[in-house]
Amino acid sequence: MRRFLRSPSLVESRGRLILVATVEKSKLNVPKSLRIWGLQACGTTWVEIERMPQQLYLQFAEVEGSQGFDCVGHGEFIAIMIRGSDKALLFNIYGKTWQWIPPCPFLSGSGGSSSSSGEGCELHGFAYEPRLATPVTTLLDQLTLPFQPFNG
Repeated sequence: MRRFLRSPSLVESRGRLILVATVEKSKLNVPKSLRIWGLQACGTTWVEIERMPQQLYLQFAEVEGSQGFDCVGHGEFIAIMIRGSDKALLFNIYGKTWQWIPPCPFLSGSGGSSSSSGEGCELHGFAYEPRLATPVTTLLDQLTLPFQPFNG
């Protein structure tokens, strides 16, 4: 059976590559849905991790209105942000839970509440994990320097 993927997004979760997309099949007996797949360790096979519950997908599809969506993954979470809107869903990969993210009070045009038209306010995401690190090569170079006696 052929699948049609809409708004496919690749995200990372704890070192694993994840694909998020809506699936629209040509057969009418299979409902449209948002699905999440994980790339297997062999690197050649995708396995379905989760499928958005149908009732939630109907709400999501109504809000999304074929505008598409973008995803950001970090740790065990995937944020699914609807384009042209201040609405987003959060999926917990390990808890297998879905929840709408509360509206951001700092988006211009939203006034602290979710805008039904989505005009002038749109969420964007970026996964970034700052770390403090010491370059190991510099430390190794210092360890291999010849001993310098102190002449005092």
